[in-house]
Amino acid sequence: MLDLESLRIFLVAAETENFTRSAQRLHISQPGVSQHIQTLEQHLGVTLFERNGRRISLSPAGEALLPLVHDLMHTCRQVEDAAHALAGEVAGHLNLGCSTSSGKYLVPRILARYRERYPLVRAAVKVGPRSQVLDWLLSGVVNVAVTSDRVQRSGLHFRRFFEDEIVLIAPADHPWALRTTVSPKELYQERFVLREMSSGTQMTLIETLDQVGVDYDRLETVLVLDNSEAILIAVEEHIGLGFVPKVTAQRHLAMGTIQIVEIDGVSMKRWLYLVDNSQLAHSPAANAFWAFVDETLPIAGGKPPLNGHARENGTDWLPSSVPGACEELPRALESIPAVAPSLT
Repeated sequence: MLDLESLRIFLVAAETENFTRSAQRLHISQPGVSQHIQTLEQHLGVTLFERNGRRISLSPAGEALLPLVHDLMHTCRQVEDAAHALAGEVAGHLNLGCSTSSGKYLVPRILARYRERYPLVRAAVKVGPRSQVLDWLLSGVVNVAVTSDRVQRSGLHFRRFFEDEIVLIAPADHPWALRTTVSPKELYQERFVLREMSSGTQMTLIETLDQVGVDYDRLETVLVLDNSEAILIAVEEHIGLGFVPKVTAQRHLAMGTIQIVEIDGVSMKRWLYLVDNSQLAHSPAANAFWAFVDETLPIAGGKPPLNGHARENGTDWLPSSVPGACEELPRALESIPAVAPSLT
């Protein structure tokens, strides 16, 4: 008989490609992960991973079995969800995929409040590039996605829920920190720590600077980093100035280590979207989440599909303009704990 715990550990190990990181994520010992994998391999009579020192990778047999194990574990979760539903409880698993730095700050707070109401739900957040997160949603690996870019894919529907702002930050003792504003052309005089070209933050920055006549390629880039948190630290260390989502900078601003620098005539804003896959039936936990979002974040307007039936492709759950949305969402989140409890 297959051991479901060993199969769950196999999935995590396949994702991390490292037994030590798998153990950290699963909160068990590294020898425990190795033992589960070895026992599973012995039971199946195949080698699931190729070992190369501390690095592992899926063997051909592991690659072939991976989608089957995903399907099996999904079916097991459906059985658990159905049993709880029969008992009149909302339980099961809720997986959110997130591709934005701002989303990583907002989503845990929303989930923490959600789990206060539905404590039997096990919630998890998977972070990845935008295209991967949407692929997860289409394949059912996650129930909901958070992204800053609308991509036309069959079955996906986007709901605006937060107006994100990208800001220029400088060390608190930088001369610009004492300025009311700087002109766009003055950006050529400074050094910058920036995001990779494929990030939503960087795409918004390039487009906005182009609108005010600033050639992005002429900016002096001293370092490229793949997350906003690293940029905040680099700016604090005086490596350069940076552009980050304002919501990610709040704690550093409160500590007084950095300062926002206003640029004349420049406003870098973008919408963050909650994304639903209407082609897949929603679990009770996912239905409860959408109902919770509709109640907690009423600024988004409209009712999400709670039964998985498809809406007209491309339909937005929000009018093209929502006055006051950026101001109202922070107030809606004020009652959500700033530090989330365990989400897994």
